[in-house]
Amino acid sequence: MARVLLVDDDPDQTEIRALILERFGHAVRTAGNTEEALSELRNWDPDVVVMDLRLPRGEDGTALIRALRELSPAVPILVVSGWPEDLAGRPEAGMIDRILRKPVRTQDLVGFIDEVA
Repeated sequence: MARVLLVDDDPDQTEIRALILERFGHAVRTAGNTEEALSELRNWDPDVVVMDLRLPRGEDGTALIRALRELSPAVPILVVSGWPEDLAGRPEAGMIDRILRKPVRTQDLVGFIDEVA
């Protein structure tokens, strides 16, 4: 069982992913923005972060990636995005462990968590 922090500003997506991950035995906490995510990171120490890139503005995701790396350099980060090309050529692309394009297949999401946690 892994402690998973889900970060997405779409509450429906967050709820669906949380339910899926909980069914696979993972403990899940959620955040809808950068501030909530950093608070959860400080207070809960997740094993892995699964995050959207646009939170709710485009730059929020890249700012969160940088902050996550500063606060917890070893935590694996999975970016789930409809626009993975937003990271192309950016330094933050080298700070994440993997990126998956939305819609994400459950087996890919769970497989990544099982692999890194």
